[in-house]
Amino acid sequence: MNRTFVLGGFASSNTPAAGYPSHQAVIRLRYLGHNLEVPEGQFVIGRSSKCQLSVDDPLISRQHAVLTVTGDNATVEDLGSRNGILVNGQKLTLGVRGLADGDTITVGSQVLTIHGIASGSTSSRPRRAEMQTLQTANQADFKEDPTDVTSTTPSPYKAAPDRRVNELTLVGAVAEKALAMGRHEDALRLLERPLREILTRARAAKPIDAPVAQRAAFLAVKLAGALNKGEWVDYAVELYSSRRELLPQPVVDELYTVLRKVRCDGAKLKDYLDVMRELSGSFGPNERFQISRIEGLEPLVGLK
Repeated sequence: MNRTFVLGGFASSNTPAAGYPSHQAVIRLRYLGHNLEVPEGQFVIGRSSKCQLSVDDPLISRQHAVLTVTGDNATVEDLGSRNGILVNGQKLTLGVRGLADGDTITVGSQVLTIHGIASGSTSSRPRRAEMQTLQTANQADFKEDPTDVTSTTPSPYKAAPDRRVNELTLVGAVAEKALAMGRHEDALRLLERPLREILTRARAAKPIDAPVAQRAAFLAVKLAGALNKGEWVDYAVELYSSRRELLPQPVVDELYTVLRKVRCDGAKLKDYLDVMRELSGSFGPNERFQISRIEGLEPLVGLK
């Protein structure tokens, strides 16, 4: 079962997260074919977008479990979720469970494997036959959890907004590969939710890291070309109009390719350029050159 997920409090192994301490923990989670580097501290897994790892899975509660990393050790705790969690196929009862390298954690229908834990750490591992039996349990035993809370007791765990990392740092590369292979709808399914979330934040003038905004705009334009849908060009323009910033060079380069075959809303581009021209008095030579390149897109839009 494929599920959309949003990362916060995680980073890919090659991408440091803004606001993180310079020292990163060596603990990693293997999830959906990717290694997620996990910094020290507590972070919540659940369906809520406020969780550090947010997974769109109806079997997962809003705040389902908390993983705590200290140095090269880690523990997991159920936050009173409706369906509970499994560690190596065994149901975790109330309390905190220490984890060992290679342990699997099942949350809803999602399976994560933890790596990098000190060799001295141990956890309870069932025999292979027991594990297979537990992991193939009838899904009818699990119930969807549409509620906004996981229990009547408020959770003490809160997501730290300055430690959230958008999932585009991880799934963007996967989506680009899907586009290159002609699997355009797969790429759309991966990207639509996080892209919409970023634009919503931009409209509300909420902070978005510059690399995340650029990645979002670039992938949106790639989607526009693949799907022949100008709405994704409009997305990139609106995102940077909301930020009152110049479109980055890689995005503009991609627009020159895409706008030769895709129709978009020329009025949005015009309005955006009007704003940029008003701000141009504070721009340097490089920024003014970038404006001229964006202005060069207007004839392409006008020819449609």
